[in-house]
Amino acid sequence: MQKKHSHRKGQVFVETGLIVFIFLAFLIGTLDFGQYLYFHQSLSERARAALRYGIINTGDRTGIQNMAVYNDSAGTANGASALLPNFNTAMVAVCLPGDVDCSDPAATSNSRVTVTISGYEMVTFNLLVPRSFTNKPIVVSAPSESVTSIN
Repeated sequence: MQKKHSHRKGQVFVETGLIVFIFLAFLIGTLDFGQYLYFHQSLSERARAALRYGIINTGDRTGIQNMAVYNDSAGTANGASALLPNFNTAMVAVCLPGDVDCSDPAATSNSRVTVTISGYEMVTFNLLVPRSFTNKPIVVSAPSESVTSIN
């Protein structure tokens, strides 16, 4: 004797639809989180590279900004392009020794160089509700290696 399963006819499609929906939600969430981590780490590395350059070349504010964006202190003059999409020098703030508004006003040899990257906008992968958000500011700071004269 065979049983009739006419009341379970669409059950497979409903279950598959629910599982695919949950799987895609997890997949898109993982992609969004991975993208955020990638860009945050990339921006942190760009800030550290600019700071390393700025510690040695404390008078070259534009070079420090270019180092953050292009990994080249000359910027686009040597044909360099931005290492991250939509990243530009306007997003890089540099505080040098002697800057009254953001650094040690005494401008001693122990003054700090500070590089801040802010305003970088990211867009989520979510197709239903795409959102853009701005990354939190990344601030790195270290004492400058200003050369002082020895008498």
